[in-house]
Amino acid sequence: MSLAQHVSDVVTDEQYQVMSKVLVVEQDADALDYLKKFFHKNNLIGMRVNDDRLISLLESNVDLGAIFLSENYVTDDKTGIEFAKMLHRTRPELSIFLRREYGGHVVELSDDVQRLFSGTYELGEDDRLKNLVDTFLFQKHYPMDFVSGVKELSLNAMHASFKEMDITCEPAYLVKDKIIFGELLSLISLESSWCRGYMMIEVNEEHLAGMIQGHKAVCDPADLNFRHVNAVLGELSNMVWGGFKSRFISSETMHSTGHRVEIPIIINHMRKYISFGSDDPQLCFKYTLSDRHGKTSPVTLVQKFIFSLEWDSEKFSESQKSVDEFVNSGDLEFF
Repeated sequence: MSLAQHVSDVVTDEQYQVMSKVLVVEQDADALDYLKKFFHKNNLIGMRVNDDRLISLLESNVDLGAIFLSENYVTDDKTGIEFAKMLHRTRPELSIFLRREYGGHVVELSDDVQRLFSGTYELGEDDRLKNLVDTFLFQKHYPMDFVSGVKELSLNAMHASFKEMDITCEPAYLVKDKIIFGELLSLISLESSWCRGYMMIEVNEEHLAGMIQGHKAVCDPADLNFRHVNAVLGELSNMVWGGFKSRFISSETMHSTGHRVEIPIIINHMRKYISFGSDDPQLCFKYTLSDRHGKTSPVTLVQKFIFSLEWDSEKFSESQKSVDEFVNSGDLEFF
């Protein structure tokens, strides 16, 4: 089986609809049933956790897009509003949607408390809740051709970089977190007439080193050190970038050089935090690389796209038409 056939077999079984994982802090059975149905219709994956594990979850590397909180959520020592303050303090970048009670029989929220929430809703207010989700989570539209293309070219690069590995990819999802996965990351800029931003690939250094040591990477594992690990990740990033450029960016659609706005990138290694100067959600792909012979531990790679400077899905579609014309004429081919 050829590499192209192998990748095609992998990606054709996947759904290209972009999802997002959200945390549900809710006790009411009717509300839980309502949210479950709403999530199913709106590409959301709901997650719940026991009260005593809530903070540890928020302090972990679990990627989230938003939090759905009930005003009436109560434990032995906290009310819903007190939970909101704790949630906001722990993960201030996450949008919190507060469920209020029916009929207006509610206590008016102070200005300080209102600032904790991206919005409020009541059960049955589908349009209002969908507007909140679209405004704070799904504000960028990622066409199916883009999502499927990114997966395919990334899988191509991974199969070329690593030997005898089965590679799977979860459905694409959005996160508003700014948490770094693993200790090692690569960062490369992406730029065309329809996008400006960055691609980031994150990995656990020890796991990637184990793959190299197990002769699964296309490099010599002799005298392995962190520089070899960095080089493998750097080469993989270059291959994905090259595939991205070949597939999505034609020479006619490149920006002319000139003075443009740039945004500082802030990295805090101690807190595993990175910010690209925008609160827009990041488009994520999570890949699992498994040794077919079971001799090395599985490795997780997290790929994130952050179009904090420019994104125009309509221009992307126009650009794709131009690229397709080059392909059909034989002037451009994918590798």
